[in-house]
Amino acid sequence: MGFEEAITRIKRQTESCELNILVWGPGPSSDNEHFAKRQKIKREIIQCFRNADVRFSEEIDLSKILPGIDQRDLGVAELLHLAACDVCVVLDTSKGPGEEIAHYVRSPDAYKLLILTHERYASATSFPAALRQYQNQLFYDDHQYATCTLVDQVLTRITIVAFAKLNGYRV
Repeated sequence: MGFEEAITRIKRQTESCELNILVWGPGPSSDNEHFAKRQKIKREIIQCFRNADVRFSEEIDLSKILPGIDQRDLGVAELLHLAACDVCVVLDTSKGPGEEIAHYVRSPDAYKLLILTHERYASATSFPAALRQYQNQLFYDDHQYATCTLVDQVLTRITIVAFAKLNGYRV
């Protein structure tokens, strides 16, 4: 078996790995284009990783697991979501995801964040850019966003995370 066949076999194994994947980004009340992109990213992940539990935070009802938790305390809820996931894909296109990044980028689980940011911010020197600088960040251009080919990079990152998980590593 050559390298290509071996890597294809490994890719098949990673695609069947059990993963918990969050997709953070604009909600339904925000810009329809960005929320639709978030939904498409989620669908593509589900299609590729058939054993993954892929969710938006707003789909997780913690009160069923932790009776008495105040669902209005989003900081605690999303910290629990981040701790429980293997990967958190963040579509950084609006204020909400930007605030989530700022809030959790220094948490012990920050390595799980996969931040999708427009390339126009790649050389930014702002405070938000400084917070994202050492994180898993993918930059996309207008064409990649419009065609949703940026999801290919997301799927590759999830494949790497699954491979690491299967082999007892953390990336």
